Amino acid sequence: MATGHELTPTGYIQHHLTFNAQAGETPFWTWHMDTIFTSVILGVLTFGFLAWVVSGATAGVPTKRQAFVELLIEFVNEQARSIFHGDQRFIAPLALTVFVWVFLMNAMDFLPIDIMAFLYKNVLGLEYWRSVPTADVNTTFALALTVWFLMIFFAIKVKGVGGFIHELFCAPFGAIPSSGLSTSCSTSSSTSPSRSPTACGCTATSTRVKSSSCCSACGRLRVLQGRSLAASSRRDGPYSTS
Repeated sequence: MATGHELTPTGYIQHHLTFNAQAGETPFWTWHMDTIFTSVILGVLTFGFLAWVVSGATAGVPTKRQAFVELLIEFVNEQARSIFHGDQRFIAPLALTVFVWVFLMNAMDFLPIDIMAFLYKNVLGLEYWRSVPTADVNTTFALALTVWFLMIFFAIKVKGVGGFIHELFCAPFGAIPSSGLSTSCSTSSSTSPSRSPTACGCTATSTRVKSSSCCSACGRLRVLQGRSLAASSRRDGPYSTS
């Protein structure tokens, strides 16, 4: 804690919210040494933990340690596979590393803050040191920016520049976004059969979207109409008369 003056609630809070900052030539180049060193140490622990588990993995009955890591890998792998459909040899391990790393950084908040402040000051000689790297907006911004750049890089790598631009501007409106609202769906009445080439009674200005977008829209419309009729019948009762 800060010495030389009486400790107040405001001073107590400010002490725990102060970074161990090393000022540079400009305020932009101020280094938060506590965030950097704690993140690096936790990153080394993450790689060390995963390497330790992999080195002791067996094809037989897994140990509790191996079973826990296999469960974690399966969870992250399923998440990565459902989002990214390309080569998983780099994406899945990266997602696992970031997941464990961020988990450990957040878990630093479980440490008792007053005991850690006492140890930082009396053992390491550090007056100010924040233990949770994710409490620093620079950490969260750097992680988000890195994941964003990786997302764009692998999207272009898998789909190509043309495919990435097409999906960026056209999905989910079709090949020609400006004509996404040009399709018109006319549903047939409940007593007459469909009158158009499509099964749902749609007529579309573009044959490319007739069988997909138009029919999907009519299907959603019929579902909404059915729900509306069901709600109306429940409200009026079975013996209501018009």
